[in-house]
Amino acid sequence: MSLHRYVRLMEYAFENVEQPKTLVRARAIARVLGGAPLEGSATRASLPRHHLRRWVDKVAGEGFFAWLKKDEPSEERIRRAKQGIAQMILATIAEQHFEHQATEALGEHGFYIEDDRVGRTDTDYRVIDQARRPLLRINIKFHGTLFREAREYVGLEPNDCFALAAYKIHGALRRQNEERLPYVFLVISVPARPREAIAREVSDDLAWLAAISDRMTEEAIVWRLGGEPSADAVRDDVRNGEFRVISARRANNLLRDLLFDRVHALRLRGFNRVFRGAEINMHLSLSSEMIPFRDFLDVLATRGERELTVRLDRGEI
Repeated sequence: MSLHRYVRLMEYAFENVEQPKTLVRARAIARVLGGAPLEGSATRASLPRHHLRRWVDKVAGEGFFAWLKKDEPSEERIRRAKQGIAQMILATIAEQHFEHQATEALGEHGFYIEDDRVGRTDTDYRVIDQARRPLLRINIKFHGTLFREAREYVGLEPNDCFALAAYKIHGALRRQNEERLPYVFLVISVPARPREAIAREVSDDLAWLAAISDRMTEEAIVWRLGGEPSADAVRDDVRNGEFRVISARRANNLLRDLLFDRVHALRLRGFNRVFRGAEINMHLSLSSEMIPFRDFLDVLATRGERELTVRLDRGEI
């Protein structure tokens, strides 16, 4: 039964954290449908009896998905949920690695990082100076899946090609212009860990749960899987990867100058049919159009924050 499957998987995802109201309600409904007294189940879950009675009737009469106000997920939706979970696992491990590396590296120069992921905005972190003023915004990007046809379509080697959605470049630059605060993308490339390989390790059950749940549940699933021993190999590969930096201004300048060379979606007839579901991406060179994070820190250490921010705003980095 879908209700019992839902309860079991939610209990796994939220085993060590505060359980959401939906799980509390679903567990109470399952108890009543299993023969437990309604009044006692409502008291145990701190739920109004009339609400619980209505929910039980809804599940019994119309089914679990009607109560949840969701459609039963298709195979395609479950497949996409697996990919979403895999991408979030990779991003989370990359962010953890960045926090460790950046805290040490920036701390040596009197700077620190501030986590700005609350609400899942377009910023992951901000770098703060000694006077507690924001110096720049950072968005972490994980690069694992190679664009095998990169040489044919955009003139870059697959190992050197990073696809960045055009709308993300536009949004980053717009935010930079509004706040007058430089915005940079920090990319870590780990070709040994493509998203598809991680997605294959995500169970159908957890993908089913993610497909019918909200962002909070998806994040709980990611945290559970990210803590499993199977994620250790991914974590080791990420630690061996190298962060590279490109400013929003430079990415935008390259997008403008190389529009038809690097955004093959604009010149390829039937793009949506050939690359089904693909975004409109700008393809950037990791080696020649980005700089290593350590070189970025060297500019900050030797030339100072003023020169760094000027160069970021001009698109020189």
